[in-house]
Amino acid sequence: MLIELYLGTLTRYYSEQWENGHTRSGHPSPFSGPRSPNRVNDPVELQGVIAGWLEDASLKLKEHLPEPLAWREGMQEEWEVASLGFDGFGGAMLLAAYSVTGYTPRPPSFSKDWGKDPAMELLRESSNRNPVWELMNCSLWLPGAFQFGIGMKDPAGQPIRAGSIESLWSALLTLNEMNWKASPDEILRWNTLELKEGTDFDTQARFGFSVFYRMCRLAKERRLPLKLHF
Repeated sequence: MLIELYLGTLTRYYSEQWENGHTRSGHPSPFSGPRSPNRVNDPVELQGVIAGWLEDASLKLKEHLPEPLAWREGMQEEWEVASLGFDGFGGAMLLAAYSVTGYTPRPPSFSKDWGKDPAMELLRESSNRNPVWELMNCSLWLPGAFQFGIGMKDPAGQPIRAGSIESLWSALLTLNEMNWKASPDEILRWNTLELKEGTDFDTQARFGFSVFYRMCRLAKERRLPLKLHF
């Protein structure tokens, strides 16, 4: 399954003028599945749509924001895509689930069917909101510093959970401190790890974590949104 992290403006993302594994395979768009005939993908028109969406989002979050949400939109900013894959994404999510629940034992090896993992089930059944899990369990992170994940609609009108880049970064630092206490250089080297049957679970977790860490750090530096794409 194709799961990636897109870093860049929302204008470029929703205009579909970027490449990922889907388009590199010969498809005309990075989006797959049924398409709405009413979708907007003209960059000029999209900038107006996103400006209005940003204003609405800032109003919704005004009690939690020191200043309105704002960053550079349009088609001029840098963009980047990093591949997580279903297994790398699962490694990052399982790492968060086991870390915040304290559930033991952890899987000894690579987990392909991670959605049914007991630590994940425990989180689904819990009424407590853990901030680390709340931030990892989002699909859009925005430049800003609100301290939680929030249900909202994206610029295309689809329901999502959104968090802030700064809070995701804090959650990633917490996960590193809880599990490895690794240096930034060591974490970035985990980007080259290969996932396959027989690989231990820690390798799966390190790879997924490293992809999130690298892309979140770039999002902080560039002050641009980070979007989970699948």
